[in-house]
Amino acid sequence: MKRCLLDQFSQSAGKMKSILVAFSLFVAGCLAVRYDGYETIRIEPQNHEQRTWLQILELSLKDKIDVWQSSALEGHPMDVMVAPRFQAELKEILDVQQVPYHVMIKDVQSLVDTQTKDVGTSNDFDYTQYHTYDEIQQWVVDFSAQYPSIVSMYKLTTSFEGRDVHGIKLTGTGGTQPKKAVWWQGGIHAREWISPATVMWICKSMAEDYGVDPTVTAVMDAFDFYIIPSLNADGYEYTWSNDRLWRKTRSKTSGFCVGTDPNRNYAYEWGGEGASTSPCSETYRGPTANSENIIKGSTEFLMNLKQSGHDFVSFIDFHSYSQLFLYPWSYSARASLPADSTDHGVAATKFSDGLKAVYGTEYTVGPSARTLYAASGCSVDWGYATLGAKYSYVVELRDTGRYGFLLPANQIEPSGIETYAAVKAYLGHMLEEYYP
Repeated sequence: MKRCLLDQFSQSAGKMKSILVAFSLFVAGCLAVRYDGYETIRIEPQNHEQRTWLQILELSLKDKIDVWQSSALEGHPMDVMVAPRFQAELKEILDVQQVPYHVMIKDVQSLVDTQTKDVGTSNDFDYTQYHTYDEIQQWVVDFSAQYPSIVSMYKLTTSFEGRDVHGIKLTGTGGTQPKKAVWWQGGIHAREWISPATVMWICKSMAEDYGVDPTVTAVMDAFDFYIIPSLNADGYEYTWSNDRLWRKTRSKTSGFCVGTDPNRNYAYEWGGEGASTSPCSETYRGPTANSENIIKGSTEFLMNLKQSGHDFVSFIDFHSYSQLFLYPWSYSARASLPADSTDHGVAATKFSDGLKAVYGTEYTVGPSARTLYAASGCSVDWGYATLGAKYSYVVELRDTGRYGFLLPANQIEPSGIETYAAVKAYLGHMLEEYYP
């Protein structure tokens, strides 16, 4: 609704010279999207009728509001970002329908500004600050050099715009080969900055605790951890240079609209519920399954490892926000739950209990579509059904909506600490199952 027109004009190279000259002047003021005066509003339907009405409203106002959190299920509020010129209109509509709401963020741009102003103040990697994509890739190199006996780096794939996507393999020096394998990824949705930050915090903590903490030492000796801190390279870079709230990739597949939702692009149950056929939608599924370089590249990488004898037992995709720990199925709330669903719930509860024990942060656990909403072509289903990782999850990190996708940097450390505690509890469960 408020996207910079740069992508639209960039496809007009065949137009007359005068238009191109005007465009070049326009670009100077259009490189970065700003959100001055934008509000995020939490809408809280009180009954089924209001919830149904909100779903209709969402469709009718799709060009005027940016939905941060849907209200598809009972008990879930709806969070929307609204431009200043539409705020009065939306509030009037809600008042007429007597649907409660309140403003969560008064000025979105003010939060954006606080997240980027202190970048690059030190040569040392600061785990309590957000970092650019290049800084994260340099972290992969430096982290591997810092812990050479237990960390190695690898190239996963190349993005649409030509960026290398690197990850680390984290494993202990003990144990017997072949080890069972774990896959964790962060940053599949570009605007969810807390995801890469938390994943790197977990990696740091595991490396520091190897040989010190008995649980961490045991799990690193038992499993090979393949970890990608920032999967959506182009989208994440775009959130730093142009639009802090960009979600998708930056591939150009059709018309004026740019990008595909990479978490609707996996081949398993691709193209079903919760995945849009419109290239302009935030949940656009892509023209085909695996159309996105990062999805095609990462799934081929994993399947090659699987075919070479790596037995994957864990797959976690770290997102934000909502404080959830979800397991298959995502593609439909009506589908019968998988045979492992009871075990999924047990391990998920250990994760959430371990996390809560640190600061009291509450996480909800459950099957993805039944707990949140249906979304097809997602990583969690592919990880379970195709890769064969029994314990396949999607984590929605902090918070529950006060800051949403704009979680302040001062929450990186507590998010990292509590999520690391949760991961240790979860891995303890896996250790008991696979190495009793």
